[in-house]
Amino acid sequence: RQYITPAKRLSHVSNTMSAPPPPPPPPGGNLNNGQGQTPPFLPPGMMPPPGMAVPPPPPPPPKPFIHPITHAFHGCFNFRRHPTKPPVNRLAYTRVILAKLLLEVCGASGAIWGSSEIFFLRDTPLGNEIVRIVAMFVGVIFFYRFWWHAKHYYQHDQDFPPLKEHHRRKWKLPFLQVFASKLVLEVLGGAGAIWGCSEAVTLRNATNKFSWRVAAAAVGYVFFIRWVFQVFAYCLCFAGLWSNPASFRMTLARWYDAFVSKLVLEVFGAAGAVWGFSEIVFLRTPDTVYIWRPIAITIGVVFTLRWIFALKAFVQSENDAVEIKSQLQPTEMQRDEVANFDVEKAVASDEHIDDLELEETHSGETEASGENENGLKLEA
Repeated sequence: RQYITPAKRLSHVSNTMSAPPPPPPPPGGNLNNGQGQTPPFLPPGMMPPPGMAVPPPPPPPPKPFIHPITHAFHGCFNFRRHPTKPPVNRLAYTRVILAKLLLEVCGASGAIWGSSEIFFLRDTPLGNEIVRIVAMFVGVIFFYRFWWHAKHYYQHDQDFPPLKEHHRRKWKLPFLQVFASKLVLEVLGGAGAIWGCSEAVTLRNATNKFSWRVAAAAVGYVFFIRWVFQVFAYCLCFAGLWSNPASFRMTLARWYDAFVSKLVLEVFGAAGAVWGFSEIVFLRTPDTVYIWRPIAITIGVVFTLRWIFALKAFVQSENDAVEIKSQLQPTEMQRDEVANFDVEKAVASDEHIDDLELEETHSGETEASGENENGLKLEA
């Protein structure tokens, strides 16, 4: 190795410190032309020499209003099936999608239309037209949401997951989308379902309108309390209330959802959605009521049968869960008894311990043990 004297080292340091700073890199970054050299900056309009790498032009900045719209519709027509999924069952897919179209698109518009009449927002012609425009706009938004859900269901045989399992407090946009939809479909939809279905089946008329308004508002209030508890559960607030699915509180909540919530939202809501949406889009008029009333009642009967089959499946699943729990409970009790059993105390009190056996050996080892049948065998 060449020895560097202290004088040469000092001169090298002084030359380095006195050297001018390097030129700034070009706007495209520190690019390399393949020869270890950075290409010089080229002014606009000048052609680069042969063999020189030119930085690609930067992408144009997104337009403030066009970019969110194009990003929202990007890939919305790509219905390519997931490669790990079997071929789609078209009958089951059609049944699910038609139910979602009726309950979540027509139901959203009908929820705005019916709940606005409950709260006296359609008493004037101007208010009636304003609510009609708002209901149509909400229907368009929920149709866009329905399209993406139908696409995801076709690709994966399931809907979007309802909750985020990790860091759910940070998912602000999904939180807003999920619970704004629930507010429209389940809170306003619950009140609107009672209001519209009661008129469709000729229970509500001009003489008892006030009584049905109070009943529909009460149902909407109950579903609003349910929506607030769903928000708390999503944000993991008061986790002790719903952390144990086998508790009486959670069991009661499941049965309430299966019996009451689905009956109001999916049976009464289906009939009310047809009844209200037909009026929003000018299909139901005083001259065509005799056509749309049988249609709404027929849809309600079909969704009643659907609710009965779903309720039967729910009751069967709950019974299976109770049977599994009852089968696991004696095993856990037997393990606790074995763990807390005091052999010396039992022998001192002349207690028979013939039936307490914990055998974890193979059959060949058990036959070769040759011990008395009445003895305590603790073999590992």
